[in-house]
Amino acid sequence: MKTILVTGFNGFIGTHLIPALASKYALIGLSNSKNPLIKIPQIKQNISTINENSIPGKISTIIHLAATSDVDYCQNNPVDSSIVNILGTQKILELARKKDANVIFLSTSHVYGNPIQIPIKEDDEKNPQSIYSATKLSAEIICKSYFHSYGINTAVARLFSVYGPNNPKHSLVANIIKQLVVGKAIQLGNISSKRDFLYVQDVIDAILLLVKKNHGYAEYNIGSGTSHSVSHICDMLKKISGKNISVKSVQTKLRKNDIHEVVSDPNKIKSLGWKPKISLYDGLRFTYDWYVENHTRIK
Repeated sequence: MKTILVTGFNGFIGTHLIPALASKYALIGLSNSKNPLIKIPQIKQNISTINENSIPGKISTIIHLAATSDVDYCQNNPVDSSIVNILGTQKILELARKKDANVIFLSTSHVYGNPIQIPIKEDDEKNPQSIYSATKLSAEIICKSYFHSYGINTAVARLFSVYGPNNPKHSLVANIIKQLVVGKAIQLGNISSKRDFLYVQDVIDAILLLVKKNHGYAEYNIGSGTSHSVSHICDMLKKISGKNISVKSVQTKLRKNDIHEVVSDPNKIKSLGWKPKISLYDGLRFTYDWYVENHTRIK
């Protein structure tokens, strides 16, 4: 049985990915903290300090999820986020070189910045406008250089707006649901901006496909191909929750260089046989129900 190393295995996407991989592969989890609820071998170490000796045995694929992904945190802590997102990725690639392993690197649609046209294609101009997006694009460049230099099969998966159970507290959908649960007015930044939302299980399906079809170097947009405004997401969640509370755009929550609309062109990943299966309404309903059942996790 092939062995897969999953970095950041106990984060949002990792907690959904591990069960999907467990029946088909031997797994090793790498993170800066352990999770006793996840029954796989776990190594507690910061990715910026790992080396060949950190991981025992052979590895066929490294799925690199570990990152500092909170945009505001990265903006306020550019050095720390660069160490994790850039140096950490370089360390993972060096590990892959020593272990002769394939790499799947989870990147972000943020690398495109304010798109010149929509939908966005993989080879469109990259114009990162935040520290977070700059670190992820830098990591992408290192991935590509390791492929050209050492022949490491690498798939870069650029995720658009992923949501679902166990979403990070700083994410938009989790923030809206938390305010709905509290029952006060929903206060956000720009509620007219539009994003490409994708349910987490559809992302997992894409990663599973890339594990099987990771040859050479390739970049993939992982998105639904449609966009919805923040206010529309609020309306759908209000309908799901049955709570008719007001939604307000607050000046202090507006982000500098906010982008009006982001939409993916996912045809490249679709050509491999992937397509999103979960509708926006169903995905939001699944997410809301999970948060209500686990409300202590979003306090």
